[in-house]
Amino acid sequence: MGGSTAIAALAGCVSTGGDGSDDSGGSDGAGGSDGSNGSDGSGGSDGGAAGSAMVWADLTDAEDEDVDAYIADFEEETGYAIDKEAPGGELDQQLETAIPAGDGPDSWIWAHDWVGRFAVREDPPFLYDARDDVDVSLDDYTETAQQAAQFDGGLYGLPFASETAALYYNADMVEEPPETLAEMVSIMEEHHDPDNGQYGLSFPGIDPYQASGFIQAYGGDLFDEENLEVTVDSDACKRGMDALETLYEYMPADPGYESQIVAFADGLAPFAINGPWELGNLQSEVDDLGVTTLPTVDGNNPRSYSGVQLFYFSAMLADADQSTVDAATGLAEWYTTNPEIIRSNAESQGYIPVLGEVVESGDVADEVQAFAQQVEHGVPMPSHPDMDSVWTPVEDALERVFNGDQESDAALDQAASEIREAL
Repeated sequence: MGGSTAIAALAGCVSTGGDGSDDSGGSDGAGGSDGSNGSDGSGGSDGGAAGSAMVWADLTDAEDEDVDAYIADFEEETGYAIDKEAPGGELDQQLETAIPAGDGPDSWIWAHDWVGRFAVREDPPFLYDARDDVDVSLDDYTETAQQAAQFDGGLYGLPFASETAALYYNADMVEEPPETLAEMVSIMEEHHDPDNGQYGLSFPGIDPYQASGFIQAYGGDLFDEENLEVTVDSDACKRGMDALETLYEYMPADPGYESQIVAFADGLAPFAINGPWELGNLQSEVDDLGVTTLPTVDGNNPRSYSGVQLFYFSAMLADADQSTVDAATGLAEWYTTNPEIIRSNAESQGYIPVLGEVVESGDVADEVQAFAQQVEHGVPMPSHPDMDSVWTPVEDALERVFNGDQESDAALDQAASEIREAL
């Protein structure tokens, strides 16, 4: 998954099953009126349909398989029906079309950076404040995860994992994972031979989320959320671009996501920089896969953006039958507070737990510990609505630098000017 991301792939704009238009949305009397909300497994106790909800998600194949299995378990335990679909395009674009038309999902899976952006939308609203509908205590989650799910006092989702970009390496090609950028460059030099289809690095490095760690390595921020200032053109960010440009020299010529990830998966590069959402897929492709933190730059740990994955509560719930609200919130509660699911996700997908009891146990694999350590070095993605104006100008700037069309200082200056004009 991804706020970029990073973080799920789903298809089809289908209206919810709980809008009262058919017999699956609670017309049989099931739902809130009998006190069943699915969180205690009593959703189907009356023998009829307990209600249904539509969930959109944008997942890798490995993630998709696991989520389907979990949803099947939830349906069996509660009697609720969950229709998981793919949006059929970029998730945010599909939401922008579907929700105003009344055809949006009741819930969707994505990183927390959309909370502020959608929470301020009023005409029409995009999110549903579920403070009065959920039974779990937010204290069950880490403090960062609690904050990620809320905006201006409203609760707009429940968290189940954290994520950030870290360094994958093929241990058949790398004897010891590098601790510094200089060590990493030395190893990349040994393998980089683009004329023969060999590269030093697989990295979607024009994606601001993925590239953020290096740009922000010297203490700069793409966007200063505390002071609401555009700072991507700061001297610190420009210094960070030097490290990023060094990495650009060892990547395949096409910076697109698929072109990059396939080079590492096919054994054509010793390193990849990517998020935990690729762990399951890469474990099936690379025999001796390792994960470590991003290499230091002049003694500085790259300050990569981290995201908290949420089950969002859609504004579609505001006019839905209570049984649909119960189905959507019940799934989120059941999934996010189930320690077996959280541990399984950590093992198979590299998801970094945010459920307190799992975090405190420390019982996670080495790969997950590496991602968790990188999260500690990084910073949460800004969720303020102004951040929505930052992504595209920065991505365009990085692409110009990657293609050699513009010097990095000028590219960041241009991006900052475009962002300020848009705010």
